[in-house]
Amino acid sequence: MRAQVRADFCARLRGGPRAGQVLEVGCGPGTDAALLAASGLEVLATDLAPEFVEIVRERYPGLPARVMDMCAPDLPPASFMGIYGFACFVHLPRALAPTCLAALWGLLAPGGLLGLTWIGSRKGVRDYVIEGWAGDPECRMGFTCYAEEEARGLLEAAGYAEIEVLPLPPAPIYDELPRLVERGVYGFRVFGRRPG
Repeated sequence: MRAQVRADFCARLRGGPRAGQVLEVGCGPGTDAALLAASGLEVLATDLAPEFVEIVRERYPGLPARVMDMCAPDLPPASFMGIYGFACFVHLPRALAPTCLAALWGLLAPGGLLGLTWIGSRKGVRDYVIEGWAGDPECRMGFTCYAEEEARGLLEAAGYAEIEVLPLPPAPIYDELPRLVERGVYGFRVFGRRPG
């Protein structure tokens, strides 16, 4: 599933592997950033968690990685032809979404592409918290669900054009996870472009 998400993002980048620099937000352990770089893209991996950035640096020594808040990025404006985020918006509090989307828009060069995965709920769940995330009894992980039209509206309000909202490719393992099944959670992708 993730391979297809990456491929669909790359297919939409203007210029393909010669598109210019790509920013991954919420890179986690760096798997997607490393595979995007292996496809020929110049990638900067970023995450809010310093622990993840250290993992990226250990696993992929040649891959640039740094700590960054995607809602308050400290990078030059209009410097990326693509911004990729797999599931980072899942953990972003709803109130921060407009600010974050506007900040990311500012990082895109004219014609640049934003590609994010989001979650929705067929049962109307808007937000939920999982206690003991990743087996850590002290870790609480928040999740935010969006209706697909809500996500589209947020991108439109932030100035994106050529917006596409598409389902995630099938991944049977997610269809069986009890925490997702009980909340009716499903994933979708949103692509938007900075006009120009």
